[in-house]
Amino acid sequence: MSGVLSWFGIGRADYRHSNLDISVEIFDTVIARISHAVSVSNREEGGKFIGKISQNGNQIKIRVETYIDSGSRVNNSVGHLMPDGEYQEAMFRVLETFDQDIHYLGSWHTHHCNGLAELSQGDIRGYTETVNSRQYDLDYFFALLITDLYGSELRKRYYLFVRSQGSAEIPDSAVHIIQGTSPLEQILKSAEEAAFSHRRSQANFYRGASEHRPQMEVAADFMQKIRSEDRGWILNHFPRAQTLEAKKDGSIYWRWLISLDDGDLKVRYQYPSYSSSRPAHLEIIYDSEEVISENILLNSSRFEQIDKYLALAMEKAKSIALRNTK
Repeated sequence: MSGVLSWFGIGRADYRHSNLDISVEIFDTVIARISHAVSVSNREEGGKFIGKISQNGNQIKIRVETYIDSGSRVNNSVGHLMPDGEYQEAMFRVLETFDQDIHYLGSWHTHHCNGLAELSQGDIRGYTETVNSRQYDLDYFFALLITDLYGSELRKRYYLFVRSQGSAEIPDSAVHIIQGTSPLEQILKSAEEAAFSHRRSQANFYRGASEHRPQMEVAADFMQKIRSEDRGWILNHFPRAQTLEAKKDGSIYWRWLISLDDGDLKVRYQYPSYSSSRPAHLEIIYDSEEVISENILLNSSRFEQIDKYLALAMEKAKSIALRNTK
């Protein structure tokens, strides 16, 4: 099964409408290697997809056969990923000598470490710039986002960016994991294992001399632990809660609704953007009125704090509803 995507171009001066019937195939060896990379890392990971693409009218078929990892000199944390571009470019030129029909199709990366369940504004901006670049050979850029890892199961979202026409999310029904192994897979798998080995040796250096460990690394690990614990608690109590990115400063926040007899409580729980020593902020709106605006200390009692303010918000909502009926 394929999926029909519709979207509108960016800006009034370039108004366009397109319907693309897209089908994506991903080799199971690609998913297996991604799963392993995500399972052994507590940071954002990623890679560049390599494969084939064909088009017949409005029908687009993408086949992801393998990927180039981010390299041993990757700059990454729980909140950002900057791959080693020189390494990836050099590796692609080597691969071209084996198969001149391959293309750089797009990329994958993960948010499993920070709880953000969608592409960040930086992701969207970067992918849009890439697909519209004169140096990019194709008119399409396929992106895969890993939002979480449950046991061995990856939670995934898929996107297509189109030159001059914006982007759209690809439905799961249009993406198929198929059996297949690229002749280039073993080369790239070995290269990725070597890169991870090098990175682990650097990490072990810091663990062996914790007093010299960079402060930003310690803060990142702390926030990852907090977000992981929060994710479990919030989704257990509010299964439809969503994680989003604030456009103003890029900070991550949770958003959910609590249905009451006379309306909904709109809850926003936002993490600090820069310092792990700062508190989170809880804001609760009822009937367009702010009923709670409180800082939440990121310690072991934060869930009790949130519960207390949720209960208080419900009491205030009852008073507002009663006032409005008079």
